[in-house]
Amino acid sequence: MTYAVHHVLTLLAALSAMAAMLRSRLPWRAPRTSLLIWQATGLTLVLSVIGAALALGLAPYRLGIVPALVAFTRDLTGGPLPAALTPLHLLLTAGGIAVTGWVVAAFARSVRSVAALRRRQRSLLGLIARPHPELAEALVVDHPAVAAYCVPGRRSAIVVSTGSLDLLTEQEMRAVLAHERAHARERHDLVILPFAALYRAFPASRHLRAVLDAVALLVEMRADDHAARQNGHLAAALRRFRTCERLVPPPGTLGGTGHDLDARIGRLATPARVSWQVRGLLLVIAVTVASTPLSLFLLPL
Repeated sequence: MTYAVHHVLTLLAALSAMAAMLRSRLPWRAPRTSLLIWQATGLTLVLSVIGAALALGLAPYRLGIVPALVAFTRDLTGGPLPAALTPLHLLLTAGGIAVTGWVVAAFARSVRSVAALRRRQRSLLGLIARPHPELAEALVVDHPAVAAYCVPGRRSAIVVSTGSLDLLTEQEMRAVLAHERAHARERHDLVILPFAALYRAFPASRHLRAVLDAVALLVEMRADDHAARQNGHLAAALRRFRTCERLVPPPGTLGGTGHDLDARIGRLATPARVSWQVRGLLLVIAVTVASTPLSLFLLPL
């Protein structure tokens, strides 16, 4: 029972942290640090939910969750179960295992789906896109609406429409390309993937949808910071994008023309940073919170 109490307390702490981050704009001031905190908080949430169910179900073993599962499997296949293991314990254990399987399966489905979408997008680009004569990294698609996005992966590609080329100055286009390069170089698709998989596992959850949107916005802000350090014209490009018809980036890609342009433009206009001391403190807290449920899976109390 002590295990379950610890997992429930950790779960409540993770939920509180998520609610605070969703309400606050402080994460916008340090996107990279905030993304790490979101990852730690998301891991804590999943482990705590699964851990609470397994801790209650395997309480008669008085072991860490992983050793208790080993003992439970051994008893289930080769010996009698402990007398203290009631049907309720078995139901909770089955529930914890089922949630684990459901989340892992959703993650695997998300990985396969995204990989298939990107293969299809690359095949399509091979038919309709052409290299830009001066911007060698950009593939150009003939379309009057504004579009600029990155197809991430080991063979990443940056795609822009002729509408974007007509709209932006050369410096503004270079800023947009720097934004998309940041997506490709830092593999922001892998940052978003676990949250997308979690939402796929529980699509009815409005809170998980809000978390996914918050992480996607932070990813865009992180790429904004990278581009702004190289080129001071990104805010002007985003302002132009805001006034024009924009194409929605294809599924499986990362696009810099969406995700709350007003917030991103305002942030670039009045930059505010968090000191490295505060960032370090936040990361220590996040690692501590995430390591708590991990330790409870292994260590006896």
